[in-house]
Amino acid sequence: MSNVVIYNTYILKILGKYGITTKNMVDCGMELCISDDNNRKNIRKKLEEIILNNLNNPNVSTLIIAAVKLEEEGISGNLPFNYDEDPNYIYVDEVIGMAIANEISGTRAIFNFKWYDAKKPGIIGYLDEKGYIFLDDAIAGLVAGSMSKVFE
Repeated sequence: MSNVVIYNTYILKILGKYGITTKNMVDCGMELCISDDNNRKNIRKKLEEIILNNLNNPNVSTLIIAAVKLEEEGISGNLPFNYDEDPNYIYVDEVIGMAIANEISGTRAIFNFKWYDAKKPGIIGYLDEKGYIFLDDAIAGLVAGSMSKVFE
């Protein structure tokens, strides 16, 4: 179990370089959550637990690492398209986000991903504004999949 905790910390450290924290992912998830005030505290706690557990899922964490590496390659000018323009014919960023959401909570999470991707609450909007074309979708997938799991 200690390797899991260490790995979880490793992923959070990588994400932290981009301003992504557990708190702002939970805040992001809660921003689009429709719930009465009595349940919000319990939902937040469950959402945080699900996010942290899924950072230990090797499929989820590998896709997040792929998004980080693609950002690095894009910033370095090493992708086969103009990264700075975020062309609309490039959709692999969406595929990463949908794959993360699907891994966490199945098909329903893909629909939730589209909602978070369109609304861009909190950290997702921040990443989008900063031009991180892969990470905004990866985090949208993580948050959307985790929120879908909360309500299973």
